Amino acid sequence: MYKVESNFYSVPSLDKSPASYDNQVAELSDFYKKIAQEELREDDSTREKSLQQMRDWIAKNPNIRKCRTDTPFLLRYLRSKKYCINTATETLEKYLAGRVLHPDWFKNLDVQDPELGALVDSGYLFPLLERDSQGRTLIFNDTAQLDPTKYTAAHVTRIHLLTNEALYDMPEVQCAGVVMVYDLSGMSLAQLSLVSLNEIRILAGYLNNGTPMRIREFHFVNTPSATLTIVNFALQLLSEKLRERVFCHKNFDELYTKVDRNLLPKEFGGKSPKAEYIAAFKQHCLKLRDKLNNSDLMDIEISKDSKYWQESHSAELESGAIGSFRQLVVD
Repeated sequence: MYKVESNFYSVPSLDKSPASYDNQVAELSDFYKKIAQEELREDDSTREKSLQQMRDWIAKNPNIRKCRTDTPFLLRYLRSKKYCINTATETLEKYLAGRVLHPDWFKNLDVQDPELGALVDSGYLFPLLERDSQGRTLIFNDTAQLDPTKYTAAHVTRIHLLTNEALYDMPEVQCAGVVMVYDLSGMSLAQLSLVSLNEIRILAGYLNNGTPMRIREFHFVNTPSATLTIVNFALQLLSEKLRERVFCHKNFDELYTKVDRNLLPKEFGGKSPKAEYIAAFKQHCLKLRDKLNNSDLMDIEISKDSKYWQESHSAELESGAIGSFRQLVVD
C-alpha cells in the first residue's frame, strides 16, 4: 500500500509559473494502466496535453498566487475528472479556495500536532493496507474512538483531509479510487452535537466539487436510529452520483457481502490487528510532514463577491435550524 516512488515525499515547488516543470509520471502497472485507459480515457498524448493546459491555466489565473504544478498534483484533478479540463480546473480552484476560507480544516495537517496525532493514534480513521480486487483503496472509520469532550468537528474534518492528502498523489488511488467504510456503532448524540448543519452543507459542497479523488463507494455499518435525521440531511446535499454510491448495512455480515472482510482489521472480521494499520499510516504521515506543511503556503485571492466566499458565508438561513438541531440531539 505504501510502496511509493522515491520522490513521493519530496517537497514540490509552489511557483505557479516555474522555469521548468516536474514532468515525472509514476509508472503504472498493467492493471492500473488498463483502468486509466478504459475508465479515464488516459493515454500519453492526452495526459501530456492536459497537463500543459492545466499549467497554462494556473500561470494565467490572476487570483492564484502560489500553487503546485508538479505532475502528481495535477493528475489528482485530471484523473478524478476523467480529463475534463473545465471540471478539473474548477475543482482545483475550489480546493485552493477551501484552504484560504477554512484554514482550520485544510491546514496544519501535521501528524505531530498533539490533538491530530492523538486522533490518528486512536484509530478513528485510517487507510487499509491492501487494496480490493478492483484496485481500490479502502479507508476505515471507527466512530467509537472519537471522544466528543476532547475533539471538535474541525478535528474530524482535519483527519479526513489528512487521510485524503496522504493518498491523493498515489497513482493507484488516482486511477481506481477509494471506498469508505464507516462503523457507526459507537456514534453518540454527543458526537452528533459537535457539527452544525451549515458545516455539513459546506463540507458536502467540497465533497461534491472540491475533492480530487474518485470516491467509488460509501459503506455505513450499524447506523444508530438517532443519526438517521442528520444522515438523510447530509445525503440530500450530495450529488446524485455520490448518493447512488451510498450503502447502509445493519451489521458487518451484510457489509461482508459488498466488501472483502479479509481486508478489514482483525477486530472487525479481518486478518491483521488494527494497530498495524495505524502504525503504517502514521509512519507514512510522518514522511509526508514537510510536503504537507509546504502545501499550507499555497494561496489564492478570494474576494468577498466571489462564489466561493458566498458559498462559505451564506449561513443566514441555517442559523436558526442549527440551534434547533443541537438542542434536539443533546436533550
